[in-house]
Amino acid sequence: MSVPWRWNVGFAFFGAFLIFLISLSSNPPLTSLVRGLYGFLAFGVLGLFVRLVLQQLLQPARTLGGDKEREEEERGIVLDMTTPAEDDESLSRLMREQWTGNEETQSASFEPLKPPRLVSLDESNPEQVAQAIRRLNDD
Repeated sequence: MSVPWRWNVGFAFFGAFLIFLISLSSNPPLTSLVRGLYGFLAFGVLGLFVRLVLQQLLQPARTLGGDKEREEEERGIVLDMTTPAEDDESLSRLMREQWTGNEETQSASFEPLKPPRLVSLDESNPEQVAQAIRRLNDD
């Protein structure tokens, strides 16, 4: 339990020292020291955040089983997508019956669609066509 805070403090000291050295080249030593202190705090918080994120990501997955109370609390978290083996045989039998047995009865009762025919006016009066066009243009 003592190792994680040591990592954070070590990371914070590394960041403070790095910022102090970079800042020392263009600032007085006291300003560099203050900026190093700010770097210590910033790197300490950053190290803590990174450690917590990595702990959550690398934590082993929780498994169901064992404790009844815990199992009831975690009910619905894990979805079991496997089907029992006994249903596989009955399902394949039903599919075979559907493909082989019903094919003959379906082909005998099949009738293609008979859509209504479109009627065209081959023998139309030119005066009526002209009147219809005039009415359409007026609207």
